[in-house]
Amino acid sequence: MLRKIFLNLAMLSFLLIAAQLALGLIGDKAQAYERTPQKPAIVLAAFGTTEVGALPSILNIRDKVAAAFPGHDVHLAFTSNIIRGIWRERAGDAAFKKANPSIPQEIYDIRNALSVLASIQEEGARLVLVQSLHVTDGEEYGDLEKLVAALSKYDTFKPVLKPFPWMGVGEPALGLGDGEPAHIERAVAALKPLADDAKSAGAALVLMGHGNEHLTQKVYGKLLAALRKAYGPQVYLGTVESPPHAEEILAELKASSGAPSKILLAPLMIVAGDHAINDMAGDEDDSWASVFKAGGLEVESRLSGLGSNDSWAGIYVEHLKALAPKVEALKAKDEG
Repeated sequence: MLRKIFLNLAMLSFLLIAAQLALGLIGDKAQAYERTPQKPAIVLAAFGTTEVGALPSILNIRDKVAAAFPGHDVHLAFTSNIIRGIWRERAGDAAFKKANPSIPQEIYDIRNALSVLASIQEEGARLVLVQSLHVTDGEEYGDLEKLVAALSKYDTFKPVLKPFPWMGVGEPALGLGDGEPAHIERAVAALKPLADDAKSAGAALVLMGHGNEHLTQKVYGKLLAALRKAYGPQVYLGTVESPPHAEEILAELKASSGAPSKILLAPLMIVAGDHAINDMAGDEDDSWASVFKAGGLEVESRLSGLGSNDSWAGIYVEHLKALAPKVEALKAKDEG
């Protein structure tokens, strides 16, 4: 009996030691997994669009970023709940998918930035660059910045398990606050083809931005001043959500010296989506095109988003190049 008890105790000790060793190995593997260098990731966060013809503008930016950062996984995210919902519905619409074979599956599977970041983190700790595809730092950019800041502060008892140890967010096209001169000058250069087209046609150039009903964004005024300095006084800029609107631009244009009788109307937006198609170029009486036509002007509308302009897409590449060393420095400090 005593011998049997000793044998059982010996077996129990062996099992406990084996379990401890196994747990230690699992822990080592888990720790190695959490800090094993993973391929860095880029998340491009845009408001999104439901217009099939507007998608190439977003995809062009994605392609330019992927070419500039070949060692990174590049993901798209749409911040609009409504737009994502429409694409989810279309994912189950066989007729729609058959009629639009060029739409990549990632658009049907599109998620918000938080969901994309969560799936990236599931693969282990990695460096993540989140790039805003907005023109200014309005509400959409502000929400994205707060999301990244909150996730970056997400801490754990064991530092090795911190889900987002190395992450940052890239500025919108025109920079932060009232705009940054270098960013504005880059935007002015990217808009040169439109200004040249308007000038050669003897037309004024009228740009329609999105604007923001809650935030005063003086950056539009600074951009307009820079455009006029570069291309002459017959350049105008208004927004959908805040003044100046089409009526105010029309009055200013009519009162200007040597006002042309024709305008070239174009969106100052990443995509030529619903705002451009309906609010800008639509046939309704309150569209910008209709307002200018009613004012006696000949109107040419350009339905091409800024994302289709390689120079504008390059602005986001430059912002990512400025962001990357800052986040890489965080990683180096952590690992040093």
